[in-house]
Amino acid sequence: MPVFAAVDIGSNSVRLSIAELIKGRLIPLHQDREVTRLGGGVFRDGSLDPQAMAHSLKVLRRFHRSVQSFAVDRIRVVATSAMRDAANARVFAEWVKSATGWTVEIISGLEEGRLIHLGVIASLRTLPAELLLIDLGGGSCELTLSRKGHIQEIVTLPLGAVRLTGEFIEHDPPRKDELKRMREFIAEEVAHIPVKLTAAQVRIAVATSGTAAALNGAAHSLNLCREHVTVGAMSKLAARLAKLNNRQRATIKGINPKRAEIVVAGAAVYAQVMENCGLKGFRYSPLGLRDGILAQMAAGYDKQTRS
Repeated sequence: MPVFAAVDIGSNSVRLSIAELIKGRLIPLHQDREVTRLGGGVFRDGSLDPQAMAHSLKVLRRFHRSVQSFAVDRIRVVATSAMRDAANARVFAEWVKSATGWTVEIISGLEEGRLIHLGVIASLRTLPAELLLIDLGGGSCELTLSRKGHIQEIVTLPLGAVRLTGEFIEHDPPRKDELKRMREFIAEEVAHIPVKLTAAQVRIAVATSGTAAALNGAAHSLNLCREHVTVGAMSKLAARLAKLNNRQRATIKGINPKRAEIVVAGAAVYAQVMENCGLKGFRYSPLGLRDGILAQMAAGYDKQTRS
């Protein structure tokens, strides 16, 4: 049976998923992830930071050993917001090629949204009449609206948690003027969300990625909500996190020390997006970009074997 691997070189972390295709189903074999903050320098001065590149490369070498040990048949390595924006992206891609033999594919925000949607949809037994996906990463935020599994609209916004933290937050805890400027910028960007999306009848969105996982865990551990994270709970959580310092935020169940450094920005984006889109809440899904990559490779393999 074929074994596939997906590598996601993100702005905040680098991730690996390996799965085997058995009787049309992808069976997970191995997952790995590490925060490398590759996008930190990009959002500050336009280039990938040498230390972040070295850290990411070290992690990718580890991934390469895993890929070899599982005798992977096909691999796809994609990079997102940090590599899209970096002036020296080609240099890093060449480093990766030299160290692993892998070709890094820098994908657009629209392709990122499409693959995340595919990863979530592929896991569902029945397709929802209407679905809104929110994926907030380190460098960007993708919103995807679909009906019965077919994408109607994708919008990508420069509202990643690493990007916003680097641009607006200099103190710990953040000062009121820093929060004010950041929230004003978020509101301006969120105002660009198309009417087709904000006027949709979706009330409970599906949120993916590490920031959503942290906010979901924190909201539940603080008893701000029961099932899905409501818009009210999100508003309270965003305000509460902004008053704490990194060490205090990291003591909240669901928020690890690395996430604590950027979660204030992430919470502010979710609060604003949920309000503008008229959402009652969101539920977290652990599925995402890597799952979409694996699903696409599996579909391609099935098509080849049938032809």
